[in-house]
Amino acid sequence: MAESPERRALSFSSLEEAVADAEKLAAGKVRTTGKHSFALILKHLAITHDMATGKIKAPRPPFLMRLLLPLLKGMILRGPVKPGIKLPRAAEEVFWPDREVDIQDALAHLKQSVENYKRNGPLEVHPFFGKATREQLDRLNCGHCAMHLSFVHPA
Repeated sequence: MAESPERRALSFSSLEEAVADAEKLAAGKVRTTGKHSFALILKHLAITHDMATGKIKAPRPPFLMRLLLPLLKGMILRGPVKPGIKLPRAAEEVFWPDREVDIQDALAHLKQSVENYKRNGPLEVHPFFGKATREQLDRLNCGHCAMHLSFVHPA
């Protein structure tokens, strides 16, 4: 059985808390224990906020995922977001760029995407989770940020 990577225990009650954690990490040296770099994690989080607001178009999930993701929404809302959801290749290419990005550029993108999310709000129908309230989407996004940032540790 494969060993789970080391993770920080994180929980955010707002996206501002997630951004503050990312800023604190970006101010020093970090190490990651997952398969993605800190900069790619920041970029990924920014991309997902951009999709939640319609700023960029989300890839259409395969049929089976379209059926399962609204069901997963309930599970995610009841507890922490679990790592390990395997994305289809087309979605993987959108959500996880195959090139390294600059940490400060990725952090700036995350801040801008969160500001846009706060100002313009999420779409009424989330591209992956379907209909959800603003409160539910805020919780989903905070949980998503906590899960990914839990793999980033101050060095």
